[in-house]
This record gives sequence, structure tokens and C-alpha cells, in this order.
Amino acid sequence: MILFKGQILTYLFILFAISLFYSCSSSNVTEEKEKEISYKPEKVVKNLDLIEREYIISSKIKSIEKVSFDLTPKGKPVNGEKLSTQTYDQKGFLTKTIAYNDDGSILYKYTYTYDKYGKKIKTIRYNLKGETINYYKYDYNDDGNKTKVYCYDMNGNLEEYYVYNYDGNRNLVEEKWYSSSGKEVYNVENDYDNGLKTKTSTYDENGNLIYKYVFRYDGQGNIIEETKFDSKAEQTGFIQYSYQYY
Repeated sequence: MILFKGQILTYLFILFAISLFYSCSSSNVTEEKEKEISYKPEKVVKNLDLIEREYIISSKIKSIEKVSFDLTPKGKPVNGEKLSTQTYDQKGFLTKTIAYNDDGSILYKYTYTYDKYGKKIKTIRYNLKGETINYYKYDYNDDGNKTKVYCYDMNGNLEEYYVYNYDGNRNLVEEKWYSSSGKEVYNVENDYDNGLKTKTSTYDENGNLIYKYVFRYDGQGNIIEETKFDSKAEQTGFIQYSYQYY
């Protein structure tokens, strides 16, 4: 297609040169105005996974660790517990996630498989013994953003699934969690400001607010803290992020 456009432009240039020659050599030739033809390259749409990988690569992030704290009635942080550790390779791909129990032992481990285009096509979940207990499969829209994730047991039975919705700016604004029978379990809504997630609100199946998190960033655009509020808008805890780099 690019070669075809180039041939058209060459042809128009030749025609223009010929008309210019005849207009100079003969007064009987009427000058014609050439219309400028411009070709705008197609806009490249980056999906959220690609945007995240580019951010991970440029920041040289190796892993992200999250630690959760509760607050006493006087606002003192207590019970610092490691929630998870996410590990990335040098190409920006998430390779492993470990979720922890309250005592710091491993609750689950997740590993990821990608296709040649960089799309995540499968996630496997392991228990603390290293046994495979679930796998996840993905559906995507035309922009390359996930629209559904299905969770199966190792016999291929659907256990639950998740639906993802986006706004006109391709921000992930809603995440819904359903049981295998199609009953809504949770609904998560995300708010944004200039592309940065500012707030996440979680609702139960009846639409009642359970809790919400407000995000805080550093000067490089890294999330450094999530502040947790209950349904009465009272702060009950926070999550701190720490980064390891290549």
C-alpha cells in the first residue's frame, strides 16, 4: 500500500513538471492549479498492556512489592502485611505474581504466557505447595484491551469470570466479577485524571459501596500509596508500594 501511494505521488510530480514546461514554452497553455494531496499516517493505538510495558521498560522496574497497613482509631498504622510481589523481565512483561497470607507465607503464585504479539493469553495459579489449581483465558477487543477473563479449574470447569469496560479514552473504568452461573459478585469502578487512575471503588452485588482506594503518585508517575476508605468515607488503612530496579 505504501508503494502504491509513492507511485501516485511520482506520477503527480511528472504531470506537474510537464505542465510547467508547456506553460513556459507556450502562451496557449492554460495554467492549472495543482491540488495539494496529503496523506496522514494511521494513528497507532496502544493498548493498556503495551503502555504498561513501555512504562516498565523506561523505568527499568524489576519488581513491585505492596505492603498493607491498618489504622488504629487514632490513625496509627499497624499490622504491616506483605500483600503481593510482581516481577517483570527486561522487556517489560509481567512474569510472576506472588500473593501472601497474613503471616507472610505464600498464598498463591501466578505465571503468565504471551503470544507473539505480546498479548497475555494464559495465566496459571498455583497454591503454596506449587500445585496448579486454576488457569485463566482472555478475550480482547479491536484495540487489544482485554474484555473478558475466564477462570477455570484444572478439569476445565468455569469457576468465575470478569468483564472489563472502557471509556472513550480507552481507560479501564469498570471491572465486574461474576460467578460461573452469571451472578454478579463485585463491581469495581475506576476514576481517572489525565490518564492516571485516581480512585477505585468496590461495590457488592447489590450496588452497596464496600470500600474505595485513592491513589498517590511520585514525580515519575509511580504509584507509591493507596489510601483505603470504608463505606462511611473513614480512612481504615493504606497500601505502600516499593520498587526494585534493574
